[in-house]
Amino acid sequence: MFLLNFFMVLLVLLKSNKLMSDNPCIFEDTCERCLRADISCAWCTDKLYEMRYRCLNHSQLLEFGCHPDHIYENEPKLHILENSDVHDYVSANSQAIQVQPQRVYLKLVKSHTQRLKLTYRPARNNPLDLYVLMDLTWTMRDDRETLVQLGADLATTLSNLTSNYRLGFGSFADKPEMPMIMPELRENPCAAEHDICEPTYGYRHHLSLTENIQAFVRSVEASKVTGNLDNLEGGLDALMQVLVCSQEIGWKDQARKVIILVTDGFMHFAGDGLLAGITQRNDKKCHLNEQGEYLGSLQYDYPSLEEIYRELLKRKISVIFAVTEKVITTYREISNLMKEISNVELLKADSSNILELIKKGYGRFIKRTQFSDNSPDFIKVDYETDCGGQFESLRKRNYCNDVRLGDTVEFYINITLTGPPKNGVEKIRVEESTLSEVMEIEVEIQKPCPCEEVAEPNHEYGRFQCSDNGYLQCGMCQCEAGWTGTFCNCPTDLVNATTQEAIENLCRPPSNSKFFEDNYPVCSNHGECDCGLCYCFADFDGKYCECPACDIECDPQRADCICGECVCKYGWSGNHCNCEDSSDGCIAPNGEICSGSGSCQCGNCLCDASYRGRFCEIGSGSENKLCAFYEPCVSCLIEQKTGVNTCENFDEVCSSAERHERFTTSFITEEINADIRCLVRLTNPHGMKCDYYFTYQSLGPAENYLLIQLTNCEPINLASVITFISLTTFILGFFVILFIWFCVRIKDAREYARFEDEQNKSVLMESPLYKDPVRRYEVPKELNGKPTNPFL
Repeated sequence: MFLLNFFMVLLVLLKSNKLMSDNPCIFEDTCERCLRADISCAWCTDKLYEMRYRCLNHSQLLEFGCHPDHIYENEPKLHILENSDVHDYVSANSQAIQVQPQRVYLKLVKSHTQRLKLTYRPARNNPLDLYVLMDLTWTMRDDRETLVQLGADLATTLSNLTSNYRLGFGSFADKPEMPMIMPELRENPCAAEHDICEPTYGYRHHLSLTENIQAFVRSVEASKVTGNLDNLEGGLDALMQVLVCSQEIGWKDQARKVIILVTDGFMHFAGDGLLAGITQRNDKKCHLNEQGEYLGSLQYDYPSLEEIYRELLKRKISVIFAVTEKVITTYREISNLMKEISNVELLKADSSNILELIKKGYGRFIKRTQFSDNSPDFIKVDYETDCGGQFESLRKRNYCNDVRLGDTVEFYINITLTGPPKNGVEKIRVEESTLSEVMEIEVEIQKPCPCEEVAEPNHEYGRFQCSDNGYLQCGMCQCEAGWTGTFCNCPTDLVNATTQEAIENLCRPPSNSKFFEDNYPVCSNHGECDCGLCYCFADFDGKYCECPACDIECDPQRADCICGECVCKYGWSGNHCNCEDSSDGCIAPNGEICSGSGSCQCGNCLCDASYRGRFCEIGSGSENKLCAFYEPCVSCLIEQKTGVNTCENFDEVCSSAERHERFTTSFITEEINADIRCLVRLTNPHGMKCDYYFTYQSLGPAENYLLIQLTNCEPINLASVITFISLTTFILGFFVILFIWFCVRIKDAREYARFEDEQNKSVLMESPLYKDPVRRYEVPKELNGKPTNPFL
């Protein structure tokens, strides 16, 4: 028996080495844990299976002899049941399809995520049901007249949005009870305004949804103005009735349903009915009579915002709050609580811009899409989308903004089974928040492992597998009294343990061990536990197989391998003990180790914060310790090169501090192009400050290269400069004067030629102002020879 057990363990170990490589299944010891470990894991229930490891992938189980009929594995499935293409609205017989696919079948496996793609495209010409809910208290009387006048324009505005629209109309005021009204003004609440109006009412439904625009205009025109005492209206009462009275209002399932609530006042909320002695909570049911009057106004309290919000979501209805400037802040706060199905628009005092508000509000609803689902708590649903290319990559969100008509948006839905299901089949509805567009997911949950076989204690092969000290049940040994272990081969009196768990604890580190942890795996998951002893897989060692083999780079001549770690011998260091304990490679030319600004590790400098360079010589700002070290040498060489000095101490200043090796130097005249540039400032014999640049390359204490840039630093010859400037000025001045004289001569010649030409062309003419100084008189011919006196 001992030899048999030994060979069985040996066989298991040999096969285990083959399976150990990145196998997530191998250490799971029950069917349930096996299937949960990874989607690829499968469990073998075959009684004739000889391997201990029953949790492997399908191909491995077949390879090691498990019959295909006895392999139970994860089987996730996905089938598209209905997948009609998205298209626009055509007719009542061909409704728009805006969500694809429409029906999907999923078989879920615990902890495994299934991924679906949902395509959404807002349809053109989709039906629109628009219900106008108007505050008809005294301050809104001119708004009613405006709506009547805009009847024809309303039809044009809606036809530009969609040709398939219907209109409805209702009005509201407040509960006709103290303190919302004055008792003496119950019959004529407008008496204080010296006018006659309708008695106060809560809500009145005037017109069901219709395609007849003229009927809508007549309905608005026939409505009556009323009044109340305060500036708080019963808008929520009316809104609830419009939502729940689907048959009376005439809402169409396939239409985009929109309510526009027009008011200039605030609203009463749940609890305010107590002021009028109304204590019964709003029952969210329809209470309209045949004339459209709300009968529950004095019986039920106002609804809460949460109740309104849930009904809006449930019935896929959106609301536009068209309110005046003095109350818009309050309504924006209300809208923020249900932003996916509501908008707030600013209404002018006379409601003259109501058509524009309808167009803007409808456009905003069209541009926003949001999906939600009714998944149970044990199924996790996540959404990802790039909103039709608005983002570079997928983002975790279930909504998109700025989606235009005809644009296609893809949502990727990740569905994960996270816990035990309550039923075998679930249906999940993925719905668009404002449309009756649904993707229905039929979910089947994979059943738990079917390992509930009837025990066969006398089955010959089963007893052989369990060392004749037990029997197989669901592929596992059930040991008889006095025996324990995987194969029932461990006598309880020998190992002082009566259960398999107690035996496995012998293959775990004791509580005082540094390896001890809660739920520490048997033999560290690196070996087989047999009768309380660990038989380690290849590349592992230790009593509990807790020590991995050392890296192949751990040279035994330089280190000792102790529980998977290289412990370096004297004179060596580093992760693989491949670094000699020598700092020669870290000694800078100035003789300091890492310039005193770092530490030497494995022959390389590890610099302190704010220092860099091979020897950590470069600090923050312009500090460079090697520049300072090389400066005397460079200064000496430049002075020698320029003839200022003979550099008698060359060997002293131009050699390394540690080994006294001379530096290799060279001179250039062009500018140095290097990351490191050092500056030397010298004074020449003429007293001038001269800047010289150099760079260095140090390959160690004995190899230092200096590259020095020579610049011309001689004083300027003032006499030559003055002579040059004077001569240049004289020549330039002469040419400038000559040029000006030449230009003047040319101009004068042109003017004189023009003058002569004009003289030649001119004709002498007598000025009309000229008078001749000579006077001449001529005696008339009649008087010649006759006396001048007529009386003579």
